[in-house]
Amino acid sequence: MQLGMFIDLAQGYSEANEILAGRVPMAADTVTLAKPGHKAIRIAADGSAFIEGFRCDACGAAFPEATMACRACASRAVPHPFRAAETGKLFTWSVVSRSYPGIAVPFVSAIVDLDDGLSLKGTLRDVAPDQVKAGMPVRLVMDNAGGATDKDGAPYVGFHFTPMGDA
Repeated sequence: MQLGMFIDLAQGYSEANEILAGRVPMAADTVTLAKPGHKAIRIAADGSAFIEGFRCDACGAAFPEATMACRACASRAVPHPFRAAETGKLFTWSVVSRSYPGIAVPFVSAIVDLDDGLSLKGTLRDVAPDQVKAGMPVRLVMDNAGGATDKDGAPYVGFHFTPMGDA
């Protein structure tokens, strides 16, 4: 698998699963573990990457990070973690036409409401900026964070969104 290639777990690529599972060979006798590139990404015991959200038992509000109390209803019950949905709808977006050196433009920066109520900001790929529509169905795709690695060469796991169906 080439660096910078996106990993589509829904396709079931075994090599992609090896990368996200943290079993990336770095040398003949060493293995290094993949690291979450976003605070909401978790690596499961089986090595699969997913987004973890937190839900309030009192009102059902969902958040991308742990909180001591619910931000929506002020319940003091600690919201419980859940595995986020992998599908949702585009809430809003911005077409970015100017960015840091080395970042291809234009790209679509999007806010997506996942089907379980969690909202995430990420990049929407595989669609022309002039074809983006509010409410279009999208899918969450875990990826290799553009080939980013830490100082020891451990890969990061990131995510982006892609349109679903005829969106």
